[in-house]
Amino acid sequence: MRISISKACVALALLCMAPATGFAEEKSYVCAINEVYECVTITGCSRVSLADANVAGIMVLDIEKKQLRSAPLGGEPRADDIEGLIATDKAILIYGTGKRESDRTVSAIISLETGKLTAGISTLDSSLSLLGNCQPNPN
Repeated sequence: MRISISKACVALALLCMAPATGFAEEKSYVCAINEVYECVTITGCSRVSLADANVAGIMVLDIEKKQLRSAPLGGEPRADDIEGLIATDKAILIYGTGKRESDRTVSAIISLETGKLTAGISTLDSSLSLLGNCQPNPN
């Protein structure tokens, strides 16, 4: 009986030490932005198009390179380095400041349970709220 309990404890310990397979271990994700809202003083918030917000509808998040690649509608593809990227067991958190535009901040969170994406871009004049979904990149 004592040996069976010991074997069970060893098996449980090995199981706990083994990395969990799942969404968080992926090296990159494809994210689609479904909705964009712009908030400004006095007039408040309103839904805007991706083109009006100058936001790409599809983005690729590369976890290993800490990079976000996108191609805005009618624009040139670009890759931006991510200053901060934290992966927990429930979410991937991204934050930083715009490299090209030094007067903006960016933050985002991706749920590892549902793939839901919420992001925000703040500038001196307005704030954009982005809503979308992400999934592991098949490439």
